[in-house]
Amino acid sequence: MAVHVTTELEGLQPLLAMLNGVGNPRRLAQGLANIGGLIENQTKDRIAEGGPSPDGEAWAPWSESYASTRKKGQTLLVATGAYRDSYAWDLTGDALRVGSNMVQAAILNFGGTDDMAPGPAAIPARQHLGLSDANVVEIEDAMGDWIEGLTA
Repeated sequence: MAVHVTTELEGLQPLLAMLNGVGNPRRLAQGLANIGGLIENQTKDRIAEGGPSPDGEAWAPWSESYASTRKKGQTLLVATGAYRDSYAWDLTGDALRVGSNMVQAAILNFGGTDDMAPGPAAIPARQHLGLSDANVVEIEDAMGDWIEGLTA
């Protein structure tokens, strides 16, 4: 099962159009790769820091019983770091994807639903996929600097 969270980076359209005008498709791919790396790092940082979601909503804390099983230094989604480190970006054609190949990614991001059995499936959403306003500004700034370097 694949889960997709799609975010349109409308503010980047003028920058990408400018990059397309440079005339080299490899340059566009390099620009998209730069965006992929930034989004990957932003997502990993959000996971490591224990939120908040891209829209600024604080993540639900652990339940008392689950918190008693956690060790010092663990955050809401980081026990060993394997889940955080599973996030990566991929560029296929002009489609940039950032995500995890771990099966629990969807439920950790979207949470369980009322029709799921209690236990591990009944967890609250802790949205970590997506872009905050600050993430978009960081991407726009980085791409603007990169494009200026190409056209200088």
